[in-house]
Order: sequence, then structure tokens, then C-alpha cells
Amino acid sequence: MNIFKTTCLLSLLTVMAGAVIATNLNAAGMPPPTKEQQVEQEEDTSTEENNSLKKEGLTFSLKDPDRIKAGEDIYRSTCAEYCHGQVPELFINRTGLTELYVFNTIRDGGKGLTPMPPWGEVFSKEEIWEVVAYLKSLGKW
Repeated sequence: MNIFKTTCLLSLLTVMAGAVIATNLNAAGMPPPTKEQQVEQEEDTSTEENNSLKKEGLTFSLKDPDRIKAGEDIYRSTCAEYCHGQVPELFINRTGLTELYVFNTIRDGGKGLTPMPPWGEVFSKEEIWEVVAYLKSLGKW
């Protein structure tokens, strides 16, 4: 084999090895969390975040099946019927969302960035949190 072919072959192998390594790392260069680590992350919220959630009226677990069902009923009778459809793709396995962000968006609406109206005067804080519980139950975010 001549030097040109050898160099090309080595370059190709290096690129392929890099691609294999990259597919097993996230954007920060770390391997994705294990299922156990994901559960720990979900349960490990900061005191500041918990205080913010309580300030906004969250007084129950977002994993409470009765609250999830209540949120689903609200969602199906309002959000699904008029805008988002029965399967809200915006919330299924989407990353980067927080409970407080979703709560505020439902309460305050799209603020001109989207046509979503504010629901804060229609639903109580508790009802909005029930909708958040339902949306969170659809996937990880």
C-alpha cells in the first residue's frame, strides 16, 4: 500500500472511532445518565426550587395518580379539545422543561410569542398544577 492510501485509511479509521465515541457521549462529553441516576436527579430538587414551587401553590406530589387523573380531565376538556390535541407532542420526552416553566406558561399564556391564552384566571393554581402533573406523567422532562 502506498503512503497516500495508508494515510487516507488511518484518517478514515480515526473519524469512525471518533463517531463511535461521540454517539455514546452527551453534549457535555459525558456518558448519558443511567436509569438510577435519572431517578436520583428527578427526586433531588434544590431547596430554592422547592420553595419556588410551593410559592406558586404546589402542595402535592406531581406523581400523585389522583392529581394526574384530575389534570388529564382538565387537559382533555380544554387544551386538547381546542389547541393541542389528545396527544400533546410538546411535552412527550422533551428536555429542558421545568415544572415551574410549564406552570407559568399555562398560567400566563404565550405572552405574544405563541397564541396560547393565559389560563390563570380560569383555573386555580391547584388545577394548573394538576395539568402540570398530567403533562409530566407523559414522559421525562
